[in-house]
Amino acid sequence: MNKHFAAITLILIFAVSLSACQGVSLNGNGNELKASGTISATEVKVVAEGSGRVVAVNAAEGDPVQAGQALVVLDAALLQAQRKQADAALAAAKGNQAAAEANATAAQANLDQLKAGARPQEIVAEQQAVVAAQGRVSSAQGQMAQTRGALQAAEAQRDQAVARFAQLKQGARSEQIKAAAVALEQAEAAVRVAQANYDQIASRGDAGRLPQSLALQQATLQMEAAKSNYEGLLKGATTPELDQARAGINQAVAGIVQASATISQTEAALVTAQAGLTAEQARLDLLQAGARPEQIKAAEAQVAAAQAQAEAARGQVAAAQAALNVIDEQLARMTIRAPIDGIVLSRAIEPGEVALPGGALLVLGDLQHPTVTVYLAEDRYGTIRVGQAAQVTVDSFPGRVFSGTVQRIADKAEFTPRNVQTVEGRRATVFAVKLLVLNSDLKLKPGMPADVVFP
Repeated sequence: MNKHFAAITLILIFAVSLSACQGVSLNGNGNELKASGTISATEVKVVAEGSGRVVAVNAAEGDPVQAGQALVVLDAALLQAQRKQADAALAAAKGNQAAAEANATAAQANLDQLKAGARPQEIVAEQQAVVAAQGRVSSAQGQMAQTRGALQAAEAQRDQAVARFAQLKQGARSEQIKAAAVALEQAEAAVRVAQANYDQIASRGDAGRLPQSLALQQATLQMEAAKSNYEGLLKGATTPELDQARAGINQAVAGIVQASATISQTEAALVTAQAGLTAEQARLDLLQAGARPEQIKAAEAQVAAAQAQAEAARGQVAAAQAALNVIDEQLARMTIRAPIDGIVLSRAIEPGEVALPGGALLVLGDLQHPTVTVYLAEDRYGTIRVGQAAQVTVDSFPGRVFSGTVQRIADKAEFTPRNVQTVEGRRATVFAVKLLVLNSDLKLKPGMPADVVFP
């Protein structure tokens, strides 16, 4: 009897000790379950995906941040320059694509036209084009004849100027002087006759309007010209006359050069007009005869080649766009943003320092949704369910009760953690129960000891 009572006493002492060590207890009437744990919060490390010099840090320890808020800004000057290059490459690729697609469209239109043949109105239009080309050839030929005539006239003028200059240099011959003297005598005789005729009517009031007056004036002018010519032959050529003769030669030579240049231009225009006529006539012949099989095959090959070039150009545009998108994504990642709403728990970077890939720059904590994990003995496991309400208290705020909700119950039993159990308690198995605690005013902090009561 004494041995049996002693055994029962030891069992009760062991149970009480085990319950106390596990942080679990019952109230006097056995309706409430109590357990103890530690407040914890979800911590998120803000890291850089690439290296870069830090330009700005927009949050300090203890600051609240919102998801998407810019926290750290890295230097993006190099990426901005690379983006300009990528943007220029994309524009060039798009230009090449437009040209290639235009070539493909033109090649396809040419093939379609060859297969369809010429329409009557196209033949009429081409015939009109041939007539217009013939007119251009005729016009160019007429211009050629005119320019050649101008060249011949310029050459004749040059020959006359050269002969005149040679005559002035050599002086007048005796027969020329005699002929000039005879001409002067005849002019003087004519003046005498005209003067006699005028004297007969000189007394009249209208003498100035009569033919005798005009005849006298003309005879006088002719006499002066003959006298000047005679005296000039006697004196020989003067320096101004020689200079004038040289200028006449130079002017004639310039006219020859200009006429020759005009002939070259006219010949080029004639060749162009004749080539245009030949091309128009060939197109007319082609339209009237229709396309040959080998022409259709060649046009089909051109279409295939143009389409291949257009497809390659589209691929180049896609590649250039993808390269630009990559740079834009890298630029976006130069601004490191908050992944969650929370509080900055720690800050390990300052402006001017270099961020390394994977290195923690800031640590954020979700203090609005802290958790507390407690361990329940196996015999109490069945009394708790997910979603069950609980009351949480901490020593820092005596008398205040925080609302908690069971978030998760472990699916696997485990030995009681060594840091909270006695040697005897480690032999027992427990289940972890995680509770979500309402902390809208952020009073609860990670690491606070907490007591949990399950009603």
